[in-house]
Amino acid sequence: MTLRGIGSALAGVAVVVLVVGAGLMNPVPTAPIGTDSLGPDGGELVVDYLDRAQATLSNVDGPTWALASFAAPMTADEVIAATPGIRVSEVLWRVPIDRVQTPLVSIAVPDNDVAIKQSPGAAATRLASMSGVDDRQKLIAAASVRSLSADCSCAVGVVVRGDAGDLAVLATNPAVRALEAMPVDGTPWRAAVRPLLPEYVDVVVPGPDDGPIP
Repeated sequence: MTLRGIGSALAGVAVVVLVVGAGLMNPVPTAPIGTDSLGPDGGELVVDYLDRAQATLSNVDGPTWALASFAAPMTADEVIAATPGIRVSEVLWRVPIDRVQTPLVSIAVPDNDVAIKQSPGAAATRLASMSGVDDRQKLIAAASVRSLSADCSCAVGVVVRGDAGDLAVLATNPAVRALEAMPVDGTPWRAAVRPLLPEYVDVVVPGPDDGPIP
């Protein structure tokens, strides 16, 4: 592997760790690490983000990365069914618990369905190795681990790579609420990736965090 390749791999690991850590301590979307980002900004109107994401698809010229945010959380099998014929590179997992802010975990996957099927278990393992900042955060992480280990409907989005035709097909899938393409020279490993969560109805703001933890 070249030095450039090693650097890219290390950057990818760093981004994944930062995503998990930020989710445990503060699940509110954070500012991009670099110049690239995928997903809505905190406080942005949902309708504005949907329009902004749609506009990026008209600028696709050749294979590029894109963030697909789901209309509702999915199982791993449902992710596979919703993304036929397009390369899935990351699956974004977040356990839905009413009135509880749960962590977002991004799992990079090789180009095969087996890896997607195994990604909720990988997300559970990663969460189990993290420690929350207080007792509530630890309980939330433990509840998320249990759900992910049980193959829950918890995938809230995926990062994909495809050309204009691939993305156009994916955008027509009713399971995909938003699809945002990154500039051709961008890379998700150096970007902040934050899906449009199903709970964001009007404005991208976190909901309450006062519910009971199962």
